[in-house]
Amino acid sequence: MAGEDRIKAYLLRHGEASGNVRGGYYGRTECPLTVAGRLAAMQAGEELHMALQEDPAQEILLLSSPLQRARDTAVIVQRMAGISGQIILEPAWEEIDFGTWEGRNFADIQREDPDTCQQLCDDWQNFRYPEGESFRQFTERVIAAWQKWRAYAAKRQAHLVVVSHGGVLKVIRLWEEGRSWEDFWRIRIALGEIQPLLLAVKK
Repeated sequence: MAGEDRIKAYLLRHGEASGNVRGGYYGRTECPLTVAGRLAAMQAGEELHMALQEDPAQEILLLSSPLQRARDTAVIVQRMAGISGQIILEPAWEEIDFGTWEGRNFADIQREDPDTCQQLCDDWQNFRYPEGESFRQFTERVIAAWQKWRAYAAKRQAHLVVVSHGGVLKVIRLWEEGRSWEDFWRIRIALGEIQPLLLAVKK
């Protein structure tokens, strides 16, 4: 399209972590990568290396959630993909804060507090997790950071590599594709998976 350039963003979900194995709500809770998670990160790094060779850019910006499972994935990916420079940690791309539900599973919470669980089911976008945040609050911080880094990358004609969590990456995709938040549950991003986005930016 006239008056536009195109850059790419590579959205990468962290590798399998111990919290994924245990199950339950793991947002801000720190948990390390498993052996399988590290191997998946290595494979993702190799895939990214090939993708960047096929579609090079003047600069590659590697950004990560500061949580351990994402940060460790980013370190492995940086090495395997041969990306130079520092990993930029973006606090706004931490997973949603589940508050007092962190580390617990829905079935147990539902037995103890069915009324609160019903509030979640009735209005999941505006429900605020006890001592945590709501999905609406979550999307606001994620998108504010995305707009900032998207504009920065556009000015520098740089590709973006974003290593983060499933919820964060789905929100970015929905916003970039102009879709409703209701489609959040329709998007699938597997642990260790890379999903490319082509971004149109004004010259």
